[in-house]
This record gives sequence, C-alpha cells and structure tokens, in this order.
Amino acid sequence: MNKALLLAKTKAELLDMARRLGLRGISTLLKPELVDRIYEAQLARTGPKPKQPLGVVAVAKKMAATVKRRAVRRREPPAAAAKPTRAKPAPVDVAAHKFEVTPPAQPIAQKFPAEPRAELPESYGTGRLFLVARDPRWLYAYWDLSGAQMANYRKQAADGQLLLRVFEKNHTRPAQEITLTAEARNWYLNVHKPATTFTAQLGYRRRGGGFHVISQSGEATTPAEDASAERSAQFVTVPMSLSFRDLSALLRERAEDGTQLAFTLRRLQAEGYRLPFKVEVELDPWSDEQTAALKRAIGGDALKRTQIGSEEIGEWLRRQLQEQVSSAMSSGVFSAFSPGASWQAAPAGKGFWFAVNAELIIYGTTERDANVTIDGKPIQLRPDGTFSYHYVLPDGQYRLPVVAVSRDGADRREATLNFERRTELRGAVGKVKQPEHLKAPAAA
Repeated sequence: MNKALLLAKTKAELLDMARRLGLRGISTLLKPELVDRIYEAQLARTGPKPKQPLGVVAVAKKMAATVKRRAVRRREPPAAAAKPTRAKPAPVDVAAHKFEVTPPAQPIAQKFPAEPRAELPESYGTGRLFLVARDPRWLYAYWDLSGAQMANYRKQAADGQLLLRVFEKNHTRPAQEITLTAEARNWYLNVHKPATTFTAQLGYRRRGGGFHVISQSGEATTPAEDASAERSAQFVTVPMSLSFRDLSALLRERAEDGTQLAFTLRRLQAEGYRLPFKVEVELDPWSDEQTAALKRAIGGDALKRTQIGSEEIGEWLRRQLQEQVSSAMSSGVFSAFSPGASWQAAPAGKGFWFAVNAELIIYGTTERDANVTIDGKPIQLRPDGTFSYHYVLPDGQYRLPVVAVSRDGADRREATLNFERRTELRGAVGKVKQPEHLKAPAAA
C-alpha cells in the first residue's frame, strides 16, 4: 500500500495497522511519521520489488540523469568526509497529543438524483369503451386504445375505417353510426332524446362481410328535462370550526359501514343526538309551488346553456325564481298549489281509513304575446309562453274551450276539451278536502 492510501486513513486505523505490524512506541507519533513507519515496515516484510527490464527510452533517460548528476558533482567543492549520522526525530510535544482523539467521521452527503417526470401514456391499451350522458340530449364516448391498436384494427377493416355505433335500448338497428378519424380518442353524440337509455359499439366492417365489435360499452341514460318527482330536500349542518379528521373521529362510533359522513351527521341530527356544536333548524320539504317554479326556471334556455359557471347559474336561477313566482302568484297560476292544501290528517278515533279525490290541470304553450282564455277566463302567460290553470273535478261531464288569439287579433286557435268524472265507491271511502278557492269547470 503506497503512502497516499495510508494518508487517506484515519489515525485510529493507522495505529491498528501499526500494532498488527508489530511496531512499538507509536502512540505519540504524528500521522505523517506514523505513515512513514508503517510504509517502511511493509517494505521490510514484502522486500523490494524485482527490477523490470528497462526499455530503450527508459535507458536513455537513466543515462541522461547520470551524466547530469556527474556534471553537478564536478562543480561542487569537495566536502570533508563525515560519517553518516541518523537524523534524530523532532521532539514531540507529548502534552499536546495527550488528549488527542480521532475526529468523528463526517456524514456522507446524500445525493438524490432527479427522477425524470414521464408523461402519461396516450392510453393503457385495455380496449374498453365508455359511454356517459353529458346532459339530456348529448352523450360522450371515449375508448382506451393505443395508436398501434387502432392502426392494427384499421388494417383488418374492409374500408380501413373504425366505426362508432350508438343503439337505443331494445333496438337492433343503430341510431347513429360515425366514421372515426385516425386521431379520434373520444366523441360527442347528439342523440336529442332525454330520459333514454343507450349503448355504444366500437368496431369495423369485415372484409368478408359483417361487423366486428372491438368493444361494447355499458348502458348510459340521458337525464330527463323535467324536474324530478322527488321533492324532498335534506339538509345537514356541517360545522366549519371542526376539521374533517376531528369530525370523523367524533362520528366514528356511530357511523354505519359504507355511509358517507354527511349522511351520518344528518341522521344523528334528525335523531336529536347531542353534538358539540349548534345545529340549525331543518327546512321543510319543497312545496309544489317551489317545484313548479324551479321546473319553469330551468326548463327553458337554461338547459341549452352548457358553458355556464356555477356562480352565474346561482344568480340567474335566483332572479328567475323571484320573477316567476311573483308573476305566477299574481295571476292565480298557483292557486291550487298552496302547500298542504290538498291533504288532511287521519280522522280522529278511526282505525283503517281511505279517502280520495281528483283535480284537473290544464296547461299548454303559445307565443309569448298571445292572449289565452280557458272557459272564457283570461290566463296570464309566463315569460316563455307557457301557461296552466287548476280546477277541482267533481263527478259530472265538462266542456272546456281553450282559445289562443295572436296579439294583433289576426290569428285564432281553439281547442275544446271534454271531460267526464264518474266515481264508483266500494266500502267507506271518504273525500280528500280540496282548496276552497278553486273553481269547478263549466258543465257540458
């Protein structure tokens, strides 16, 4: 081992090597002196290395060095011969090294190589086709095929094209068939059918005839354009002062498996469970007035405005509800929709009981500036041209003319509606009380 390698070691390692070499009196030596002692001891054990034959260049260099040394000696004056004396080592300050300890090893600096940020793949190659409803009239399809997979399927196709076919439920013929471009990975489908279930197929036409299906999607149902028949609204008080973790820990013992946190909190609030925060009063279910107003408000141009933000929707809906409700209430459109007016509690002191009744609603639409009458009564139109009117319907035969006249009086349209109610009762069947301000239609 050469001196450079020895100097790279710590003094503790050098002392250990010196003891294994059998050296004595080394504890007070400086590190360079200790390296010299160890190096000499290693040479004494291993002996000088055998001389290797010199090449021509090495021989020439050696001769030039010899000539140079002889020339230098001729210029120097002769010195008195003296016996070679061994140089004494420099005195060592024992006190300075008495408490010398090996310095602690420095921690290795950790190096974290930068990981390359790979881009997401264009696809995972599962070959699956997905179909979802975007709104009542649009579907969205996308498929997980790589470019190589799609190119391979195009080679197998008779015309070199892939097709996307859309089927309405319980129909064997496709409602639409789209030829896909080479770069297409998804497609929007304008089906124009609310509340309808569809499926899709991705495939190609075989060279020998027929259609090969690469993948088929699950069912997707477009939502209805009308307001939902479910009118009940459920509210829950979520305290902003508690973090999600604290709230989860608070309700962990009373939560049911698979139930969301908000539903668990609502159930406890409905049961009157004492919580460490204030619970606001829960609102009643939506009335028919609110449902009808919301239906009119969102049934018009709002459904066509797909690129609209949530804040804009909230402000627009608030303004529409305010205008629609005030207009409808002043015209008597909601005269029969007062909350709870058509229902009554069970008769006191009775067991099983049953009561039934019927009412009549006439509704339609026309130009916004037209004049409409039902049974001769003027009906105020809503801003979008729709209208409705509510009657009680006792037993009997009725004839209701519905007339629409243009603003200038040049055009007139009329529809005569004939109704008959005939009630047959079996057993003790009562009648549900109806609003007193509603009128019956004119008898035929």
